[in-house]
Amino acid sequence: MSSSKIWKLLCRNKVYDGSPFIKIFKDKVKLPSGCIIDDYHRIEVNNAVMLLIENDNNELLVYEEYRHGIGEVSYTFPAGGIENNETLDIAAAREAHEELGISFNDCKLLKSYIVSGSYMFSELNMMSIKNIFKISEPNEKDIENPEVLWLSKKDVKDAISNHKFKGLTYATAALLWLFYKDENGEDTFLIAEG
Repeated sequence: MSSSKIWKLLCRNKVYDGSPFIKIFKDKVKLPSGCIIDDYHRIEVNNAVMLLIENDNNELLVYEEYRHGIGEVSYTFPAGGIENNETLDIAAAREAHEELGISFNDCKLLKSYIVSGSYMFSELNMMSIKNIFKISEPNEKDIENPEVLWLSKKDVKDAISNHKFKGLTYATAALLWLFYKDENGEDTFLIAEG
């Protein structure tokens, strides 16, 4: 990318600290044109993993739960913030154990995305989880009290078409899961970055 397109950060001031969940900053930036913007906002949330958990029947684990930010019941996925510089695999294992009481033998990064290009927000790492097994009861009960559903490839397509995934990150994760499946439900390819 041409350096002539890069904005220059002149200063960053924290205006809200809701640690460990959210921080909001006001940046002063200089555009390539020389124009100065005094109040460009940046929202930071911990980087996170979203778990696309598949069973032996090639079905995808989906939560059906109320999401307060959306104000509706939505299909979602188990997810959580990366804590204390965890690796993606360790964060995924912790979240799977905490939320569902499961472990797994196969964990791969499908793709990572920055949730908002304008405000940063966080890096969301969408993880493919397979070869799962129960190890305990869940460690923590989500305040959203999700119902666990197992959806076939057709069910996931129908859910996307019928707007069951109300949040963009959830819909994106469902589409990625479908994208990496062939007609027989087998993985076509997995890519971490690129």
